[in-house]
Amino acid sequence: MITMKLTYEKSHLFMHTTHEKWMVDTGAPSSISRSKSLTLNQDGYQRVFEVQSNHMGLSIANLTDLVGVEFDGLLGTDILNEFDIIWDIAAETMILTEAEMDPRAIGFQGNELELGNILGIPSLHATIAEQHHTMFFDTGAPYSYLNECPPSRLLPVKEVEDFLPGFGTFTTDLREISIQMNQASYSLQTGELPTLISMSLSLAGSDGIIGNEIMTNRRLGYFPRRNTMLLECAASAI
Repeated sequence: MITMKLTYEKSHLFMHTTHEKWMVDTGAPSSISRSKSLTLNQDGYQRVFEVQSNHMGLSIANLTDLVGVEFDGLLGTDILNEFDIIWDIAAETMILTEAEMDPRAIGFQGNELELGNILGIPSLHATIAEQHHTMFFDTGAPYSYLNECPPSRLLPVKEVEDFLPGFGTFTTDLREISIQMNQASYSLQTGELPTLISMSLSLAGSDGIIGNEIMTNRRLGYFPRRNTMLLECAASAI
């Protein structure tokens, strides 16, 4: 088990190795980096992962321009899914282990969710306005999105500009929407995806995206080899 430094910058997660900074993105099935490798070397643990310099034309140079933060690599699920992981933004830590982790051993309990997998991207079951949805879980997305938002009398919280690699930037209004997962409800800032993106997600079998806002005020356990995710209780969960 190793503990890496984790920072949250411009609404994105970054894992820090000895010499490099990697954006943590469960929405990316393939890792990429400038150096073409990731070295984890801490507390007697050492492992080197070979990665590509780009994926389908997307490079780190492209991503740093879009994110507005300089970093060295994109850490996708091809590597993340080899570990049990706990992300703790408040403590700025990311715990990884190749062994099966017992969260209770570190005092971690919460809402246990079933993890699916669509084209290498983790997915979650959610209920919104009494409708059942399959959603990507994407730590690379600051907010949550639906292919089509349910009718709402709620006024927009704000308008934001965001991006999805391969589709470019887009603008959307965010509303506080209650999203229920396994008998717990989470109030998340949620926008509607542009038609082209929503069509692509629908064809893949996804109704939208759960973004990293859900983990900004709680620890999150990610156990892809057991098809399980654990969300710690927090004040915003209702």
